[in-house]
Amino acid sequence: MDWFMAAMTGAAGGASMEAIDIIKAIKWHRQMPWNVQSDTIDPPQRRPDVRPGEEDLPAPGWKAYWVAGVLRMLVSGALTGVVAATYPQSTNPLVAFLVGLGALSAVQQGTTLVPLMLKSVGRAALGGVVEEAQQQVQAPQQNGQQAGPGQANGAVSGPQTGSPSGGNPPPETGVGAQQDLTGERGAV
Repeated sequence: MDWFMAAMTGAAGGASMEAIDIIKAIKWHRQMPWNVQSDTIDPPQRRPDVRPGEEDLPAPGWKAYWVAGVLRMLVSGALTGVVAATYPQSTNPLVAFLVGLGALSAVQQGTTLVPLMLKSVGRAALGGVVEEAQQQVQAPQQNGQQAGPGQANGAVSGPQTGSPSGGNPPPETGVGAQQDLTGERGAV
């Protein structure tokens, strides 16, 4: 199945979801959903998805529902076409229709996860920079050398034996020496 036919099948899945939404609205309100005014909604108590001042808005009309339906079919068709172009061997009409059915929900969930993913990627990148800097600082210290101010890349003047009498400080054996690279206490 090529990507264009898969996109058309996915758009049919999106149209099916839109039809289901309209059917549910008709069953609930006993009239076409675009004719439902906010003051006629049963039950009359305030719903959490209604912001202050929206109670007095007029009915949306059939044009708004038509635009919403076309946009849902566009999203369903686009996502299904992308999936079919990416995996052409495993896309069949049933898969394309099912992707079209769930496309709007998938896009909604994906857009809520994008800020979290970006934050996680940023932390991972920053963590890699910190680890690299710590390794550069600790590499000369592990060889028995300690970089002082004004010395390039751990070059140490004087004796380089690693013994405490050679000018290097004695190794620490307390709790502070047992810290790992993340700064948490505990044995390494």
